[in-house]
Amino acid sequence: MPKPKGTPLKAFAIFLLAATIGVSGGLLGSAFQHGLTGLQQLLTGMGPDEALSDAVRNLAWWQALLVPTVGGLAAGCVILLLRGKSGPFGISDLVVLVQLRKGTIRLRQSLVQIVASACTIGSGGSIGREGANSQIAATTAALLARWTRVGSRSRAVLVGCGVAAGMATSYNAPIAGAIFVMEVVLGNFAMDVFAPIVVASVLATMVRGEYLGTRAIYGESLPPQLLTVPSTLVLTAILLGVFCGFGGLIFRFALDHSRRTFQALRLPAPVALALGGLVVGAIGIWVPETWGNGFEVIDEIAHGPTGILIVTLFFWKLVATCSTVGSGGLGGIFTPNLVIGAAFGAFFVYGLNAIQTGEAGDPSTMSEELAVFTFVGMAGLTSATMHAPVTAVVLIFELTGHYEIVLPAMLCSIVASITSSLVDHDSYYTAAIRKRGEEVPSGIEDMAIRTTYVRDTMRTDFLTVRDSAGFDEVMDLLAKHRGDTLYVLDAGDALIGRIELQDVKNFINDPTLSSVVIAADLTRPAITAHPDDSIAALMPRFDDPELREIAIVDSRRPHGSERPPRIVGRVCHLDVITTIGSEVLGPQRRNTRLEVAGRGAQDLRLPAGHRFAKLAVPDAWVGLAIDALPTEGRRDVVVLTAIRTTAGTDVSHAATPDLVLEEGDLIVVLGESDAIRRLRNGTLQDD
Repeated sequence: MPKPKGTPLKAFAIFLLAATIGVSGGLLGSAFQHGLTGLQQLLTGMGPDEALSDAVRNLAWWQALLVPTVGGLAAGCVILLLRGKSGPFGISDLVVLVQLRKGTIRLRQSLVQIVASACTIGSGGSIGREGANSQIAATTAALLARWTRVGSRSRAVLVGCGVAAGMATSYNAPIAGAIFVMEVVLGNFAMDVFAPIVVASVLATMVRGEYLGTRAIYGESLPPQLLTVPSTLVLTAILLGVFCGFGGLIFRFALDHSRRTFQALRLPAPVALALGGLVVGAIGIWVPETWGNGFEVIDEIAHGPTGILIVTLFFWKLVATCSTVGSGGLGGIFTPNLVIGAAFGAFFVYGLNAIQTGEAGDPSTMSEELAVFTFVGMAGLTSATMHAPVTAVVLIFELTGHYEIVLPAMLCSIVASITSSLVDHDSYYTAAIRKRGEEVPSGIEDMAIRTTYVRDTMRTDFLTVRDSAGFDEVMDLLAKHRGDTLYVLDAGDALIGRIELQDVKNFINDPTLSSVVIAADLTRPAITAHPDDSIAALMPRFDDPELREIAIVDSRRPHGSERPPRIVGRVCHLDVITTIGSEVLGPQRRNTRLEVAGRGAQDLRLPAGHRFAKLAVPDAWVGLAIDALPTEGRRDVVVLTAIRTTAGTDVSHAATPDLVLEEGDLIVVLGESDAIRRLRNGTLQDD
């Protein structure tokens, strides 16, 4: 029998799509960053090689107030085009989109939001470019997913490719971009997921290098003679990690408070964004380093600014970021978080020096420590805010190209993450999920059952009967139907209950009773669910061993009002098991060699007490369809294939729900070893 080619083709397709996303993200992201630079030059008179903070110093005070205010006003006017229907934007919303698999990215909404983000960032708003870059690549991913009609799991991976491409384009950090998606966005390091993410991240970085350069962004910020960090400084990073842990909590609290404050003002979007820009402009008159995302400011901190600038920058950059984000500015908080972390690390060095000498030391004598802890502080605060210590360490290494700072960065990052987690279990991104009233998935298995919905698995071949139908009509339907469940409807087609085959047994041999019994007399309450319920919510209802299937009802009218429940489908226990298998066990199953074409193949053992096995059909299963198999004996096994001899040749049949098992068939099952042994011995009940 020729080997099927579906899986290799699908694997190739996902890599091709990931490559397309990476190249598109690199091209469009680079163009976006060039456009932002041109816009800043137009609005501030900034020279080609001039830092934004220097250009702000040359502005008159009224110009410093006017530029970000007008930029915020323009961004708000652009947002009005959405008419209140804004979609997910930026890394935070993309994490929610991927983990919950709810919502989608619309091209028009995304383009409008990207333009609004450009207005805010280009006019000096204290917000990062990485949010828009990731949005650009993620929009490409969403369009490709929609065009190719991939499943929800593949769609989540493709959007993850977009986030990785956006991060790589923003920071010239392909490894950190890929790990960030694995650690924060998907929570999954499986090879079939990791590989396309790496492809997208690497290709985006290669394309970015052609237009924005290939050198590490802060490759010259550390002393060239730095060969190793003294062990005393490495251990000191633990103390900085504790401070960064609380600093990350303060950063998150300040952002949340600013959002609530602006929401309480109930201002129109243009007015709110203009007010946020006005605050940034006012701060920039005295501290111009607070303008923009602050990339060049980090380099200034590492080269030894005055202690006064460090203190003012640490406070006023936070205020400027909160004003921009709280007023509704669209962008990323990743880069402002790095700037505040850099100031935090530098301030820590000044504090240590003051404690050791009794007064602040000469910056020239501690330039090496200052440069090191600038980037260690960046890693620590990022880890505390995002709960992503691996991403933080790798990102700092790629930004600087110096392996020497990895050891203190590792200690600071993990301590900061632990400290912030002890106070608040949520990160910046998981807090966004909880605000929507959703549970945060933990790992791929949990994500699979929480982000796969009843609508994805339900069948529509349910059988119904009127509550006034006679006993003979009920028996006729049960005899013709493969299953053993009828759903009872009233005169208005509303679901009122169900009839199981066992409910009619007492009436079969009593003609006197059967002549007066109607369907309503046999009805028991129906166990129901809604199409938008997750598989996780559905699973506990199958704890009842007698429950074979659940009725899926829709009780909502188009405008949200309630109506009597109407049945729209059903979900069997087998459907739930099969769905989880395809989401979680799919990659392992593809990599397992299983010969089922003939009768000579042997059992294959799987991890965690499970295995494949080939055995004769139990006598109790002969003549039953797959979806009508009794609960006893199949709760811990899944039937995959039936092998039937036809004209002297063994033919494999997929275990579809309507496949009827015949005497002499062999079945291939996947399940726990004890359950398979009971099936093989014909003892379906537990020993």
